Amino acid sequence: MNRSYLLSFRGRDYSIQGGLKLAEWVTYKNHKIKACSQHLGEDRWTPKALAWLSTGGREPMKTLQGESHEIRNTEKMANEIALGKAKKWVDQRQ
Repeated sequence: MNRSYLLSFRGRDYSIQGGLKLAEWVTYKNHKIKACSQHLGEDRWTPKALAWLSTGGREPMKTLQGESHEIRNTEKMANEIALGKAKKWVDQRQ
């Protein structure tokens, strides 16, 4: 079943499509990251993470989406990839 979720953050609404479970936010180098990989059906999960600078600044939330070759069989595996992508994105901005 494909559902739509609405996430509000800093006065903005973000629509997230698909079957997903939102995990806890983690802190990495003054950024908040949440892996929220998307269920594509059967045993297929695409990595997805949300990230933003948690101290100072008014930057919008960044969505990091996995590529087709990164699709995994479990949500846990997809979330691991998503967190890695988000951490790499943070590192490249420093």
